[in-house]
Amino acid sequence: MSKKRPRTDWPPSRLSAPARSKTEPAYWRKRLFKSSYTYKGKRFSVSAWSVKIQYLGQRKTFSLSSTRRQQAAAEASELYRTIVSQGWKNIRTRAGRPTGRASPRPETASSLDPGRLDRAFWSQRLIHQQYTMSFDMKPARELSVQVDHQGTSHYFPLDTEDSKLAANRALRIYETVASQGWKTANELFRRELTVAFRWLDSPLAWTYTTIHTQSNAARQLSPDPFHAGPDRHKVAIAESDEGIRQALAWCINHMRDFRCVATFATAAEALRELPRLSACMVLVNHSLADKPGSACVEELKVTAPAVAGLLYSVYKDSEELFRSTPGGVGTYLLRRTPPNRFLEPIADVLARESRSSAEIVDEVWQYFKNTVTSLAIGSPARQLSHLTHREGQVLALLSKGQMDKEIADRLDISIHTVREHVRNLFEKLRVHNRTEAVVKLLQK
Repeated sequence: MSKKRPRTDWPPSRLSAPARSKTEPAYWRKRLFKSSYTYKGKRFSVSAWSVKIQYLGQRKTFSLSSTRRQQAAAEASELYRTIVSQGWKNIRTRAGRPTGRASPRPETASSLDPGRLDRAFWSQRLIHQQYTMSFDMKPARELSVQVDHQGTSHYFPLDTEDSKLAANRALRIYETVASQGWKTANELFRRELTVAFRWLDSPLAWTYTTIHTQSNAARQLSPDPFHAGPDRHKVAIAESDEGIRQALAWCINHMRDFRCVATFATAAEALRELPRLSACMVLVNHSLADKPGSACVEELKVTAPAVAGLLYSVYKDSEELFRSTPGGVGTYLLRRTPPNRFLEPIADVLARESRSSAEIVDEVWQYFKNTVTSLAIGSPARQLSHLTHREGQVLALLSKGQMDKEIADRLDISIHTVREHVRNLFEKLRVHNRTEAVVKLLQK
């Protein structure tokens, strides 16, 4: 039996070589992989590279931005060096920000849907929303996307007409929602919401508009485009969501007759401060964080009787608004307005030196009566009334950006039948494409 003597020529420096090698791209080049997933029976491969990094007992999977192996390896080595020098917490903080850096993906199947981790998935779900903040210096054909996760859904404007760039941004939003939650995503990305202003509840008479919330990156009131003269009515806002609060203030400051003078995050703050302000009107969210908006408005009638309170509600889109309107009302009047004109019903009455509650109600009702009498024979509302129930269902699903196959599966009909309904829609609505048909629906 013989024993091998230990080697004495082993360089001590080589003992730490494996740890040092992780800082070099060559180490990570062999550890890159491409994710794949199955969607509706078809197998897809993600174009970008991914890598798993383990350090101090934690392991996470990262989607790398580069499609070239060498560049992806360099990106992986940079991530590893950052983790070693700054810790995992810094990597999690950066995830989802629009910096072009890799973002971590939790490896739990419950967090991320593998079918949504490829740009191709989102490129099929891009839509053009007609009623956005068109005076916001954005492209006229700006793309949007609806992101669903764990029972919550929001639309996000993507700030581009380019479908490839829009799909990449949609994927980044989804990754942020799934890995860091809706709160973080709402702070980092703008949402597209429908806001309904509840002028009268019986008969129901509301105006509604589309707004884009303000993200953290641009959370400052934009410059007031009009001079703050004495002829402009001062308006305050009570809203718990900061993005919505800033968006509404932006809209008001782009109205010729109105100016936002204060915003409040809670009902308590509004009730405390409004009696000291010279505001003539306050917009109050129906669902404030600390108190129902209706209760806040009732208390303001006592503490600040000169301030008119207007309740509003926020919805994911106009379809949700139509479904959520209270039942049991004999007359429903909902009018869509541009975001810089939703206070039209009250502009004239506020200009008067003395105004009673009855005068305000009469002015609002007259505004909606004029709206009804001005409807043209060929208006979108009248055209939609000629659709069959099935055609209406198809049009509603088209407005969500769903494809023919998805509509067929949802309604349990064939793709051929779906296409036949779409052709009938084009003929009845006098449109030439699906986008124009959806616009007709949103005009109702």
